[in-house]
Amino acid sequence: MPYRTIGILYPGAMGASLAWTLHTRVPNLELLTSLAGRSKATKDRARSAGLVDVELSELVARSDIIISILPPSAALDMARAVLEHLPPLSKDSPPPVYIDANAISPGTVESIGKLLKEHQMPFIDGCVIGGPAKEGYDPMIYLSTESSHESILQDVASVLSGQSDSEGHRGLLVEVMRGAGQGAASALKMAYGGINKGTTGLAVLMVLAAHAHSPETAEALVKELARSRPDALKGFSSGFEAVIPKAYRFVGEMEENASFIRTALSSLPGSDKHEAEAVANTYEGLAKVFQRVADNVRYGESASSNKTETEAVTSSSSDETTGVSTTGVSTTDLSPAAREARASEIQVMKHFSARGRELLHGNNSKR
Repeated sequence: MPYRTIGILYPGAMGASLAWTLHTRVPNLELLTSLAGRSKATKDRARSAGLVDVELSELVARSDIIISILPPSAALDMARAVLEHLPPLSKDSPPPVYIDANAISPGTVESIGKLLKEHQMPFIDGCVIGGPAKEGYDPMIYLSTESSHESILQDVASVLSGQSDSEGHRGLLVEVMRGAGQGAASALKMAYGGINKGTTGLAVLMVLAAHAHSPETAEALVKELARSRPDALKGFSSGFEAVIPKAYRFVGEMEENASFIRTALSSLPGSDKHEAEAVANTYEGLAKVFQRVADNVRYGESASSNKTETEAVTSSSSDETTGVSTTGVSTTDLSPAAREARASEIQVMKHFSARGRELLHGNNSKR
């Protein structure tokens, strides 16, 4: 069947960038989203990306392909919401192909796949590696599926990449993982993201611990990194700045990573499940690191806006594009002095980034 209408849920930074790429490069596609209750800024961004805002029920009924791309903690609920609006099946109205492109574990993929199979909805596991698309840059999108949907997988990839376009437009950068099976794309994302974000999380933890010991220790650390590991320091300097506003999103991804490791290592012949659990807890710890950063952001926001204690308790970081909200440790759990100290950790991270760039610039100037 021809695939002409694509629903994107939701147009956050990544979703909107992929929509913009399809809109500008494969103009024959119709792109839909559903933004009930979202802000004017979000709706303006979606419109700029070529997305048409419709009710979720209309999006599900009209779409040939639905792409779920949002914080991992909301992936399963998104699939359920789509199914709630799925119209009755008929030969003239087959269900849309559902692509989950979130940073979720193969176990979560399996749960989503079971839900969709009950409603005869073809399911493709996907992942996006890289940052949001922009002029001159495309992230890589990997797709995999179970053997019975391999032909659908190829057709969908052809549409998204623009290969099926008669005018020869080039769309998204897509890599099909043929024969890899359902969950393979998500396993790839877990491994890649676990290395990428996990390394940043460990660096954040060590910098905060070094500074807590003494500011002089943190200064010696950044100087030594500039001397012996300049490439690593460059990555940390930019990574810290990226983490601060997005830390709450990474909590769920690290928890999904723990699930991935636990299941993968436990599946090996003769494996020790207790050992696999202990190893997987590494990423449960990293989830707590990112939660700490997210909480610290809230402590700082609470102090700077002079919120009352009650307002601070109910405040949360949220992705207004998706409506997903994550609330960390209540500010009442800490004394005012402790909240101030925790909020200052954000400044420690920012100072480390700035100091790292300063030292690296100085090293380059001496060459």
